[in-house]
Amino acid sequence: IHRKNDFVTKVSKGLRRDMDLTQTSEKKEFAKNVFVFGQCMEGTQFYGLFGMILSLYRQNKFPGIGQMFRYTLRDESNHIENLRNLFRALIDENPEIWTPDFQKELTGLMIEAVELEKDFIKDCLPVNSVGLSAEEFCLYIDFIADRRLNGVGLEPLNPSASNPFPWLAEMMDVQKEQNFFEGTVTDYQKRSSLSEVSDDEL
Repeated sequence: IHRKNDFVTKVSKGLRRDMDLTQTSEKKEFAKNVFVFGQCMEGTQFYGLFGMILSLYRQNKFPGIGQMFRYTLRDESNHIENLRNLFRALIDENPEIWTPDFQKELTGLMIEAVELEKDFIKDCLPVNSVGLSAEEFCLYIDFIADRRLNGVGLEPLNPSASNPFPWLAEMMDVQKEQNFFEGTVTDYQKRSSLSEVSDDEL
């Protein structure tokens, strides 16, 4: 966890209130942070723990915590989408920053984020138990990372990566959700079916 925190802290050191976003270098710094927070941290690293908790929830273990994580994951999906849209807008409006070197830097940051998350997963799951496998969750992180990279126009790290947890799409079906505190069913404005689940909801 400390190493994951150090990763984000290291990248965010370049963020300042007085950033001059008329300068190419400052635009790159800002775009890099939007990418790291939206696609590397929230978009990829969070999903290891989400997957573990929801896997237990699927086995009828920790129903309260599992339901809370379902709510949280739904909100995280919105954060990821908004930050991805912001990043793409920055690139569209400032094409001069979208250089091969900058793309390579961003891909390198995702590689580092994935490695850190896999180490975290292996620490959490030193042995396979209660249906949880570190190997499967590491494959899941590869799958998620490639989705994030593809979403911002970068090449995937593992083009053949597939989702080992297709059931997670069902967890994201929020047409009717149970109120976490009251135990009653609540309708949401957002409606989805298993056939309409977007990449961000995986």
